[in-house]
Amino acid sequence: MKSNILIRFIFVIVISFIAVTLGLIIGGGADNLENIFRIILHKLFGMNLKESISPTEVSIIWNIRFPRVLLAFMVGGMLSVSGVIIQSVLRNPLASSYTMGISSGASLGIGIFTVGNISFLGYDTSPIVGFVFSVLSILFVISLCRKFDKSMSNNTIVLVGMVMSLFLNSIFILITSIRHESLSSIIVWQLGSFSSRGWEYIFSIIPCLIIGVILAIFYSKELDIITFGDDMSKSVGVNVSRIKIVMLILVSILTGASIAASGVIGFIDLIVPHISRKLFGSKHIVVILSSLFIGGILMVLFDIISRTIIYPAEIPIATINALIGTPIFCYIFFREYRR
Repeated sequence: MKSNILIRFIFVIVISFIAVTLGLIIGGGADNLENIFRIILHKLFGMNLKESISPTEVSIIWNIRFPRVLLAFMVGGMLSVSGVIIQSVLRNPLASSYTMGISSGASLGIGIFTVGNISFLGYDTSPIVGFVFSVLSILFVISLCRKFDKSMSNNTIVLVGMVMSLFLNSIFILITSIRHESLSSIIVWQLGSFSSRGWEYIFSIIPCLIIGVILAIFYSKELDIITFGDDMSKSVGVNVSRIKIVMLILVSILTGASIAASGVIGFIDLIVPHISRKLFGSKHIVVILSSLFIGGILMVLFDIISRTIIYPAEIPIATINALIGTPIFCYIFFREYRR
């Protein structure tokens, strides 16, 4: 059994490499695979370039396409890991960061950031803004939950989270209505895109990725236990309330940084955990790591579709996610439900 899981995991890693390679190849201006790898090796390790490789080709690969593909992979992985965590904590296969107000909090933060034209911060600090607002929103959800229900039952968390999501979305709409001159840029961001995302975006979300994945793995045993229910978890000594609080904050770290870097992107955090569990079982340390790669693969492939299907124009990545993700989720979920 372990050997089968290892083989599948290696296969997922290989597919990840292929997806990233496709993301680098597909597009105008530079499509020679050998030249692409030479450019990357030149930038990373100082490898000499062939004279036939133009500075324009180097700029396209290193400054535009490579950071875009890496960002898509990282965002897909981060959102997928957040989906694994929140579905496990709430024991709800339909749970996601959107039902908890985390995405709405990050959206509100970036909306204020954009409408207020806070340019002195530099745009690469937007993940920090998204992270701060997503954490503040989940902390508010947690404080309300504890007032209504000290045991923090899953139903209470979901209900308060959905109410908070609606409330924050209303504030967001109010702000954009007042400052309608910024509406177009906010709408473009909300639809989701990896276009014009440079290395500053990569560097700004790497800490959130590392912290999020390491903490998720560290608490993987608690996640294994908590899926059996609150009463069972308490009987074996797990502090359920504390674990839920830590995990919800962890989800806000992953989601807030992702949304700030790429816009509001859905369905990845909903469907990837189901795919990972189907392929690798229910042990969380494996599901977390596999979701990181599978989410990255799907996001890169979705991004390739979004920027090539009506080239040179782009379809918003959120649209592609919904169009492809909905049938995938329906197939996985309803097939499992029938069983």
